[in-house]
Amino acid sequence: MAKTQGPTYQPSKIRRIRKFGFMKRNSTSDGKKVLRRRRIKGRYKLTVSSEFGTVSIVKNKKFSRRR
Repeated sequence: MAKTQGPTYQPSKIRRIRKFGFMKRNSTSDGKKVLRRRRIKGRYKLTVSSEFGTVSIVKNKKFSRRR
């Protein structure tokens, strides 16, 4: 029996920020430990939210309706 191709990955920037962003990391004790380790290691980017212009995402109402 042949394998069928599964659904392709449909990335969402806002979902990624909400799941792995700075606010999410900083809200839990384990997340704070992650941030601490990344600071000690000298990472340029601590979280994925630093990849995007978070100011424009917060101001845009389209992204703030679903939590």
